[in-house]
Amino acid sequence: MITNFKKLNTDKQVMFLLLLSDGVANILTTSVNYSAVKNTLQACWEWLEYKRYPADDIYNLLDDGTEETGLFMLMQDETEERKELAFGCIVDAVSYTNWKAFQNEGQEYLPAPIENVDENIVEQFLDGLYQITDFYKIIAEGLITFLSERQEHDVLETKLDLVYHEVKVVPENLN
Repeated sequence: MITNFKKLNTDKQVMFLLLLSDGVANILTTSVNYSAVKNTLQACWEWLEYKRYPADDIYNLLDDGTEETGLFMLMQDETEERKELAFGCIVDAVSYTNWKAFQNEGQEYLPAPIENVDENIVEQFLDGLYQITDFYKIIAEGLITFLSERQEHDVLETKLDLVYHEVKVVPENLN
């Protein structure tokens, strides 16, 4: 799986993680931090599609320098195992997106939590995802194949293809 992930271009790698993260975010609908998660994922999508947010702004959604907000702090509020796993996956995906945003801007000096991010974080992401439900193994493999076949498509074309081909990124009855 990781080998095939590394063969994807940057946009498709980020898209893979964000699509699956959008799915696991459904586990957090009853969490007090759900809106922060959705807003952060939306910012990552807007970076991916339009490069709308600078890397520093995405990082501030992970860690705003306070002890109260930012996904790094908010994830510690979760006490249910499935919610912890979902939050962990989302933080991994946002961290990876942020790492790619810093690369895109050519920044050499990264915040300490992001300087340790690389493609290996995907293994951690997938481990958490598979612990939520084994069905994610099938979904992740199918999604990698789908994205691999569309390397030349831009992000918006690929999202339209996902809808048209009814590609599943969330198992049935995940909530």
